[in-house]
Amino acid sequence: MKVPFFRLKLGAAEKSAVSDVIKSGWVTTGPRVKEFEQKICKLADAKYAVAVSSGTAGLFLALKALSIGKGDEVITSAYTMVATVEVILHCGAKPVLADIDPVTLNIDFNSIKEKITKKTKAIIAVDIAGWPCDYKSLKKMAKDNNLYLIDDAAHALGGKYGNKPIGSIADLSVFSFYPTKNITSGEGGMVVSNSKKTIEKIKHLSLHAMSSSGWKRYSGGSWRYDVTDLGYKFNLSDLSAGLALGQLKRSDTLQNKRIKLAARYRKNLNDITEYIELPFEDKTSTHAWHLFIIKLNLSKLKITRNQFIAEMEKRGIGCGVHFIPIYRFSYYKKSLKFNIKDFSNCEKSFKRVISLPFYIDLSYPELDYVCEAIKKLIKKYKKI
Repeated sequence: MKVPFFRLKLGAAEKSAVSDVIKSGWVTTGPRVKEFEQKICKLADAKYAVAVSSGTAGLFLALKALSIGKGDEVITSAYTMVATVEVILHCGAKPVLADIDPVTLNIDFNSIKEKITKKTKAIIAVDIAGWPCDYKSLKKMAKDNNLYLIDDAAHALGGKYGNKPIGSIADLSVFSFYPTKNITSGEGGMVVSNSKKTIEKIKHLSLHAMSSSGWKRYSGGSWRYDVTDLGYKFNLSDLSAGLALGQLKRSDTLQNKRIKLAARYRKNLNDITEYIELPFEDKTSTHAWHLFIIKLNLSKLKITRNQFIAEMEKRGIGCGVHFIPIYRFSYYKKSLKFNIKDFSNCEKSFKRVISLPFYIDLSYPELDYVCEAIKKLIKKYKKI
């Protein structure tokens, strides 16, 4: 059996929604984007939203809208997709990396505390795999130090911290709709907030800072417009929004499948937790289940993480690693000179983590095959 790490399956709802956009004669930013924004607001319990071309664009514009730039510092996790850090640099600010909680893989509160200086302007928290960060502690820290709190929620649409949906807690939250995400628009992102002023600023910057959009002019507005700032081309198209709207029609079904897949993984692997650590989960929050990440207990195995993945590949099973820490990339080693000793939890976790195949088109027989392969490898390579 071959089980790829990822496989995308789109259904009739998505095809119908995209077809409707094509038939409308308007495919760039317009009414479908507005509808998409409204539906995400409802799902995230946020007042305002702006759709953009990617989650990366959303993070960048969030920082720009908050006037973060040269001379400012932004604290974020060392254990994240590079996008979280590169947007800080593109704004002219300095990224300051914090270590992580080795259990949840999310940013560590105490590590952030040590990094705050007079130059710190914001914290970007990252909800790894879909498990929410400790927002009670983060919000208090941000408030006490007069900092903005931004949630890189690329993994976390549908998750909850306590009874609050992700998107309703931080000053700004940024979602991603990349093909691997729980909801996809092909490429795309969304910034949500309860601050109307900030969202309007992002919306304005996202389309060349023009005073009037193409849709507004097309649907009866004046041909005249002004450009009032240095803008960007980060808008989302109606075609992309249409795809996402099709997905949202069956979002409950998609999310329930992820929950069931996670439960089956847990059940199948529960008897080998001496050798692997399963994803953290408790009753304080609701997991969005974007990824299913296990951690090898290397002290009890005669095999490294990389060797384990290679053995899985021999059995036709694709695995991933989320994430390679920022300080390990050659560009960041040279330009920012991070000290690996400052990230002991991150480094230890990186050497242990494996992301298993996890997507709604994953069948139970395929999942069971993955688990059987893991158990056979554990049996073969466990220390006696």
